[in-house]
Amino acid sequence: MLKDILITVFQFLILLLCQIFLLNNIQFLGYLNPMLYVWFIIMMPFASPKWLVMICSFLMGLSVDVFSSDIGINACACVFVGFLRPVLLNIFSGNIDNVAFMRPSISSLGFKNFLFFVSSVVLIHHTIYFTAEIFSFDEAVQIILRILFSSCVTILLIILLDMIFFKRKQ
Repeated sequence: MLKDILITVFQFLILLLCQIFLLNNIQFLGYLNPMLYVWFIIMMPFASPKWLVMICSFLMGLSVDVFSSDIGINACACVFVGFLRPVLLNIFSGNIDNVAFMRPSISSLGFKNFLFFVSSVVLIHHTIYFTAEIFSFDEAVQIILRILFSSCVTILLIILLDMIFFKRKQ
């Protein structure tokens, strides 16, 4: 159990540092901003208590906010996604035996269910984030474009990293 906690803390720090020092500096015409830190919320074990998911989501969002000079937008989006995560997992996990420290991945959910789960989480997160960041109906087209482009890149990164770091079941 201590090993799993240390792995989770390590993942938190790696994703946070990657987001702050690498991905926050990627801006393509103002429409592309990959937010890989959402993967931390996705990767939490199936059996994680809802309160723990909410706290970890808040801490990840707050940490990104602090280092990005945002004013709570990331924390808001992460907490909302953390709140909806159990519902989305129930929808997309089907009849999986939820082993205590088993994590959502392509190997545990299957490619199609994992893709739908990740896409749902990322689209909800990005919709809340970019709507709160821009907060103007005059910029509706810009909001939609930023949500779509950033979501596509974030989903692609999460899928690729999952394929690289998590072994497929035989």
